[in-house]
Amino acid sequence: MDPTIYINERIDVVLMFHANSSERLTCVPWKMRYKTREIEFTVFGMRHATQKGKRMVHVFDMSDGVNDYRLELDAEHLTWTLVSMVEGVR
Repeated sequence: MDPTIYINERIDVVLMFHANSSERLTCVPWKMRYKTREIEFTVFGMRHATQKGKRMVHVFDMSDGVNDYRLELDAEHLTWTLVSMVEGVR
């Protein structure tokens, strides 16, 4: 059974810019607001760019140490989407 919860809703994101780090970690999500919850990320999983139609989308896999989240940044519209989450055990 797939534990993934598909959400696909726009979210607010606060970014962290690291001036002296690798290209992979230069700009990463630091926290997000989803509905009334503010979630701070503690683990950076992965980032990759992909195409959705003609638009470039950056996909981020993040974790708050308990739950895992997949976020997408639409590079054309500059919007963030919480694609999915996998709940951990608290």
